[in-house]
Amino acid sequence: MNDEEPPQKKNKLPIEPPTLNLSLPEDLIVSILARVSRLYYPTLSLVSKRFRSLLTSPELYQTRSLLGRSDNFLYVCLRFSRTDRIPRWFMLCRRPNQILTSDTKKKKKKKSSGYVLATIPIHHSPPAHGSGLVAVGSNIYNIGGSIYDSPSSNASILDCWSHTWLKAPSMHVERDYPSANFLDEKIYVTGGCYKHYNPSNWMEVFDLKTKTWEPVLSRAGIYKRLTLYRCHDETHNVVVDGKLYIIGDKGVAYNPKDDTWNSLESEMELGLIWSSSCVIENVLYYYYYGEEIKWYDTKARSWRNLNGTKKLPKFARHANVRLADYGGKMALFWDKFVASGGVRGYENRMICYVLLSKSHK
Repeated sequence: MNDEEPPQKKNKLPIEPPTLNLSLPEDLIVSILARVSRLYYPTLSLVSKRFRSLLTSPELYQTRSLLGRSDNFLYVCLRFSRTDRIPRWFMLCRRPNQILTSDTKKKKKKKSSGYVLATIPIHHSPPAHGSGLVAVGSNIYNIGGSIYDSPSSNASILDCWSHTWLKAPSMHVERDYPSANFLDEKIYVTGGCYKHYNPSNWMEVFDLKTKTWEPVLSRAGIYKRLTLYRCHDETHNVVVDGKLYIIGDKGVAYNPKDDTWNSLESEMELGLIWSSSCVIENVLYYYYYGEEIKWYDTKARSWRNLNGTKKLPKFARHANVRLADYGGKMALFWDKFVASGGVRGYENRMICYVLLSKSHK
């Protein structure tokens, strides 16, 4: 301490924390919020009802788009135990460019890179076990699934701006573990109809304009091929080249533009149990239990191993591995058991993820 400085008083008055000026014009507040990472929106929504309203307003997201602040976010739905019927939601997003270090004495800003898997407080989430999840714009559709071990025809919509659930029209058929995908303003749902299997209702389509479900019919020759699917539900549908590829024991392709069906080539008959698949920039990738990640070469009409994965750990035979498109990159998630010191020794499970660029192809 400098001796020339006057002695400080022992009894200091408490310093009032700075108050937030909510009298600012609404357009100015929107402009400020648009420049803030969405990572902080759940916390900012606790400020006031006015903030919650602004954070979910279309004006805010239009402003973000005009400012070039539109970010890619990948929503991750996890169920932590077999008895946990209510899923927990997370959001994978890029960390803000600058964050304060925990050492307040230095009072310096430290640049941070990479991504973070942040918890999203979403209330009243419907069960997501065995359901088909598909993203359409800023909404996520939760279709079918298992409710108390029974298939369901329910459908719900998660508004990713307000993080609230909305009720959607129900399907005609109850489905458990259906596969769902979005193509040309419609959602196509296949499989999952254990109890009520019929080739005429095996596939349904939801029109986003009319908000109605309709069965997708196919000619008789394809009916026979569809019946070759064991259990009638072990399929994956993906969108490639504007067509819906339905892949399982046998593969078929549906073109909604001219309402035609075609059998896929033999190399697309990959067996029934895929761990996961995704399409990135019109390239199909898939992972099969215990094998390497592969991508489909449309010119050579063959599957090739994905390069650049040698440094990844070897996944356990029955690990939950998921692939997803994250803004042109592949988001790869997997789980593994870790030692916990319990009686069984491995009671905790860790969720790991990595992003791969298209240069790995």
